[in-house]
Amino acid sequence: CTLILTEGDSAKALAVAGLGVIGRDKYGVFPLRGKVLNVREASYKQTVDNKEIQAILKIIGLEPRKAYDGVKGLRYGSIMVMTDQDLDGSHIKGLLINLVHHWWPGLLQTRGFMKEFVTPIVKCVKGRR
Repeated sequence: CTLILTEGDSAKALAVAGLGVIGRDKYGVFPLRGKVLNVREASYKQTVDNKEIQAILKIIGLEPRKAYDGVKGLRYGSIMVMTDQDLDGSHIKGLLINLVHHWWPGLLQTRGFMKEFVTPIVKCVKGRR
């Protein structure tokens, strides 16, 4: 199963609409509320007390400071990051990779654990619109 982390509710709506076509059986969607905490610059207490990080850990089934060498025992086998193709979106992606790398580097060694959904930058229409 894949957890789709979206940049806010509008991206969540896009993800949910797509799941209506391909099916929800193997996907979950969680909308992020802004930028995730930079765990390398935060204390352990600040990190575990952060509501956004608490939610992500609970949804996936991750435990702080536990070593993982694979996805066995987790609720989701991969994370798909779905953010805008702008500076904020890139920053959010980096912060999520940073979170996983800092606490669970073994998961980044697991092929396909972190995925990116590339959203369109522009919308094209036919005609004079």
